[in-house]
Amino acid sequence: MIMNLIKKIKGTFSTDLSIDLGTANTLIYVKGRGIVLDEPSVVVVRDDKSSNGKKIEAVGLEAKKMLGRTPTGLQAIRPMKDGVISDFMVCEKMLQHFIRKVHDSKFFRPSPRVLVCVPCGATQVERRAIRESASGAGARIVHLIDEPMAAAIGAGMPTDEPRGYMVLDIGGELPKLQLYLLMG
Repeated sequence: MIMNLIKKIKGTFSTDLSIDLGTANTLIYVKGRGIVLDEPSVVVVRDDKSSNGKKIEAVGLEAKKMLGRTPTGLQAIRPMKDGVISDFMVCEKMLQHFIRKVHDSKFFRPSPRVLVCVPCGATQVERRAIRESASGAGARIVHLIDEPMAAAIGAGMPTDEPRGYMVLDIGGELPKLQLYLLMG
């Protein structure tokens, strides 16, 4: 109960975010400001024996600079594969880093409402993993939207008219063609 109240209070000072969690890049959009983050979906980790886990050393642009040149003991990881999470813990930490980066406040951890794009072919298990990863990264509320539908809305296509549309998604993996027949 108290944790929910704290999240609500923190949410008052947090910006709502739309996140395209891609295999190659992660983009974050803020209404009124546009795309505020466009960074590679790459994380450099070090095995941490003290916590039986991985310690994050670099994220995004900083991590991409280290690709192919990681020193001994460090490993560059792409936590997304074909639009879905391949390394849950690393993806959560990457999201946490990006969410903090787009919030200006240094006084508290943000607790935004988040809309995350997911591949339309994602299974319920993959969707749950994305939702839990965003929640674990600090999101107060997480909504999911199919990537082609988000692209159609972003392109200004009228989604309330009974018409057919074609959306071509050219991302970090193979291009995907989606046909939508929207029933108004």
